[in-house]
Amino acid sequence: MGIFDFFKKKNNNQENVSTPVQEMEMPEEKGVVEVLEEAPEIPSPQIEEPKVNEEFEKIRIYNDYIVYSIALQLRGEYTPLSAFEKENGEVEGFAYMVTEDAYALPPQQAIAQMEEKFENELQEGKIRSYMILYHSQFDHNGNHTPAIQEGDFKGISLAYHFAGEDKAKTGLPYVFENQNVTYKGFAEFSHEENNTIMSHQLVDGKDYFPNTEGIAAPEMTNEAGIIIRKSNVHNLVNTWSGVFGHQNFQTKDYGQYLTTILMQSTVADPTEDSKSKTEFEDVRFKTIVTDELSTIIPEVKTDYVLDFETRSIREWENALNLQAIVAGPARDTFGIWFFATDYAENRNTYQTQPHLKVNISGIVLILDVHTNTDLPDGTKMSEAFTAYVPSQDLPNYACFDFIAQLVDFKETELLDDGSVKGYILKLKLITNEENEDFFTIDAFVNKENMRMETLTKGMKVTGAVQLQGKIAG
Repeated sequence: MGIFDFFKKKNNNQENVSTPVQEMEMPEEKGVVEVLEEAPEIPSPQIEEPKVNEEFEKIRIYNDYIVYSIALQLRGEYTPLSAFEKENGEVEGFAYMVTEDAYALPPQQAIAQMEEKFENELQEGKIRSYMILYHSQFDHNGNHTPAIQEGDFKGISLAYHFAGEDKAKTGLPYVFENQNVTYKGFAEFSHEENNTIMSHQLVDGKDYFPNTEGIAAPEMTNEAGIIIRKSNVHNLVNTWSGVFGHQNFQTKDYGQYLTTILMQSTVADPTEDSKSKTEFEDVRFKTIVTDELSTIIPEVKTDYVLDFETRSIREWENALNLQAIVAGPARDTFGIWFFATDYAENRNTYQTQPHLKVNISGIVLILDVHTNTDLPDGTKMSEAFTAYVPSQDLPNYACFDFIAQLVDFKETELLDDGSVKGYILKLKLITNEENEDFFTIDAFVNKENMRMETLTKGMKVTGAVQLQGKIAG
């Protein structure tokens, strides 16, 4: 896992970026005019010594890390960074390292822990200074509150402390224009000083962060023997992309559509019109409304039931622990994990009753024809071969890559105007001669996410699917 893998801002489309520093208009120096009775002798011109900006001279030792923060932003990464000046004057970076792809420190917590760490080391004389760099609401307004929500991101704040001096903060504001980001420059620095910072070059291949500290996701085992792990970086973006189609989801404002549905669902007596926006023949848009969290979950309807034993639960802290991935063995043989669409109402049951009967279905994220039955090592597989393996691209989302037999299919539509078109597929993921439905699920696929035109019963297909489930009623 990388240091900066999971502090990424939601929407990163900044493929073309520019980093000009706007020239700051400096106030004109106004002299004092004396009115004299006699014209004085004109003195020979004196060359003024250039004024030294002490604040600039102090923080310029951290130019590497200012530029590093800018470079990360241009890649769409918004992690807080820090660096410190050792007793010998060398400057090194420090960052929290993501040790698993499910949990990252919230920015405000990372900043607070960095400050506490470096303040202690400064007081103990282990370091001469430190700087923490993070994205904030700063826009030449003194507001260095960490940026958390969309719209908060206004600048890079620099919080620093040099031994024997007071703590201080400054900031580098920026603006988003189309798909570009423009940095305004530090207001208290001259145009030349700003250019000195912005033109600073990083050394290719240098390790700027030799000091790291791992972040571990909270974990405990409850009285029922179920492991409860925490996540705080996951969301349903990929799920909805599977429902609406990857391309359509990028270009059409389905977010507003879902927001409207959510607002209508808060009405005590929903109208037939609002029901038509959430209940379709094969899929429902399930609304969850609590005092703390309101959300919508797509749920593929199915009658397929499995005997299941809960071994672990990955709760999503960023969804107030009302969404989770549940994992364990099914039919006492094969392991699965699924996004629990009913976790908000059945959280206690999942955590206290390991043995359950669950409905399992899926949302296919990509579908293609499978033509090659040979394994990578050349092993020949039978025509009946089927398989599913955990996705390497979307771990902890209950996503699996699969080779399946298409047992059956039917066309279906979503939305009240039928504009989202797809299929309900019956996918055999495990071939068992004694039980045709040993692991054969119903799954929805949007036609846009298919790489073939025609489906045929019995054909072999491959792709990726997110499993979902709920306690069978």
